[in-house]
Amino acid sequence: MQRAASLGVAVGVAVAVWSAARAGAPRLAEFARQPVSEVVFPPQSLPLRFSHARHLRLGSVDCDFCHEDAAESTSSLDNLMPGEDVCAMCHAIDRDQPTKPVAAGKPPAACAACHPGFAAGGAVARVVVPAPNLKFNHRAHVGRKISCQTCHGDLLADGVDLATRDQLPRMRLCLQCHDGRTATDACTTCHLAEGDGRIQTAFAEGLLQPSGVLRGDAHDLSFRTRHAAVAKQDAAYCDNCHHKAFCIDCHQGTAKPMDFHGNDYVSIHAIDARRNNPDCSACHRLQTFCVGCHGRTGVGWSYDPVEGGGRKGSEFAGAFLTGDGSRRFHPDGWATFGARGPNHHAVQAQRNIRQCASCHREPFCTTCHSAEPGNPYRVNPHPAGWATSRRCRALAARAGRMCLRCHVDAVDFTCR
Repeated sequence: MQRAASLGVAVGVAVAVWSAARAGAPRLAEFARQPVSEVVFPPQSLPLRFSHARHLRLGSVDCDFCHEDAAESTSSLDNLMPGEDVCAMCHAIDRDQPTKPVAAGKPPAACAACHPGFAAGGAVARVVVPAPNLKFNHRAHVGRKISCQTCHGDLLADGVDLATRDQLPRMRLCLQCHDGRTATDACTTCHLAEGDGRIQTAFAEGLLQPSGVLRGDAHDLSFRTRHAAVAKQDAAYCDNCHHKAFCIDCHQGTAKPMDFHGNDYVSIHAIDARRNNPDCSACHRLQTFCVGCHGRTGVGWSYDPVEGGGRKGSEFAGAFLTGDGSRRFHPDGWATFGARGPNHHAVQAQRNIRQCASCHREPFCTTCHSAEPGNPYRVNPHPAGWATSRRCRALAARAGRMCLRCHVDAVDFTCR
């Protein structure tokens, strides 16, 4: 009686299917364009010979004829696959006669007709359909007049024989209704949750990660360097999977992911470092990490006016101005006297003094730019008329300690 009633309901379902088709119900091609997550829907084993399209073409068999329990299912753990008793309603199956012949035009009854490779006396290969790592309530969707075809595609129109994981809905389809208005858009509505309310991401089949469908947030190899855009858009979205500690461990921790930069990044990092994008200091301590590496590899000069080492006095100055050209960090004309080109260090220092400070301490600059007696260079960093200018007096009144870096003699410090 229940199956007869379900056939009557199929008329109403058919109308809903037709309406959904006019509204753009998904076809097989749309499903095929989106790969199925093997974490959400673990791989299946379907050693069967079956045609959904052929059965639907009969007209007397609809989805709920074979999948009778689907309309009342409230859990994705429910087994909704039809058993042999359902098939036996049309097929005269007899286990005592595995090769049973039937009259012409009648549904086949031999075991091999549906179980390819079956041999009399041998075991029948079992159908294995693992439960999805997902929550789903069929009854709630059927109660809202959502047809089977809306989520699983039109198997008749698409000529689908054996339905597989390819006929299971993708998240893009779910989000057409679960948009926060028509239906809730909370992630744990469908995804399994941890005890603290976050999405469960670790499964035996692998790690569940965003596909990029929702916000372009596919967690591929490049996402570590471009995730800021997604996080700034909606930080609460990231909280669905990650604790705040996850972010802090990387942004403020001392141990950084070894694969953050691409292969051979050391040979091209100077481009990003000079543009200050990304900000190297977010992860690296410039005075130790950068200078330490440059010192070990010999890229740049190792002289430090405070701690000593390397070249000293005029010997250092000559090398700094000319260089041997083999492992020099700065370009030609970087520290020459006279005309200033675009590569002169004064121009670059005025544009971004932070870049200079990432390697050099202030005493390094005062090696040349100092009025201290005995300095053979005494290169004045100030423009003409600076000592009598209003700007000099204002700067000295606001930050006099900075002036004392060079003007160590009070007599020489005349602008105050």
